Amino acid sequence: MANIIYKRVYDLDESDRQRVLVDRLWPRGKSKEELNIIEWAKDITPSTELRQNYHKGKLVYLDFAAAYQRELENNDEAAAFIAKLNELLNNGDVTLTYTSKDVEHSHMPTLRNFIAKKIPR
Repeated sequence: MANIIYKRVYDLDESDRQRVLVDRLWPRGKSKEELNIIEWAKDITPSTELRQNYHKGKLVYLDFAAAYQRELENNDEAAAFIAKLNELLNNGDVTLTYTSKDVEHSHMPTLRNFIAKKIPR
């Protein structure tokens, strides 16, 4: 059974063959060739407004996570993302990659929980 692996873009290695970027912004200092991603799933990341409000301190993390969860539940692209992820998993492990240093307070826990509900492992 293939796995979903979560890694920062700065920690990727050769074993991460199927890479999907799950950040709205392209990682600084990384070229397309270097990242070698299959898909850039920016449409399933927090909206620009939500991300900016959180980074400006207008939202505490719990409110940010709840708002992002609502965005995912109402996002037509989320179903397409889950379908694509399932398709990729048929070919082996998939690495979802992101830039956040403070993963616990980023969009990743919410996205990870969303994926776990849609693709039980």
